[in-house]
Amino acid sequence: MKKFLWTALFIAMQLTALPARAQNPNYNVGTVWLVNYYHIRAGQGDAFWKDFKENSIPVYEALKKEGMLTDYKVWENATTNSPDDWDVAVGLILPNYAALDQIDTKAATIAAKHYGSRDAMVEAGKKRTEIRFLVASKVAREVMPK
Repeated sequence: MKKFLWTALFIAMQLTALPARAQNPNYNVGTVWLVNYYHIRAGQGDAFWKDFKENSIPVYEALKKEGMLTDYKVWENATTNSPDDWDVAVGLILPNYAALDQIDTKAATIAAKHYGSRDAMVEAGKKRTEIRFLVASKVAREVMPK
């Protein structure tokens, strides 16, 4: 019995030490960012923003209500390096990496509800490729220096 207690105590100490080892002495971790960089096709700026306001914002707001998103941000690129450089970046702020793993499924369900059906959602996605294309997609963890 004494050996069992010492073993249990040892395991408990190891488990409580794991979080301390994962901390960084230089910074505290924050939210997770998923940033998509889009190039808007020539002459499609108005169509992009119309689609964004009518379709993307309602889905993002619904994801915020579900707790899957903390917030979202949008940036315009003021300095392009090539004709196919990104024009607009959309940053989704997630509370943690677990939300990143779940957001695709949850977003698809919410988007299908927004569009009325899965087929309508897929059709809207096809039309969206005529307006813009994805240049890059990045995931980053926000950190606050200590």
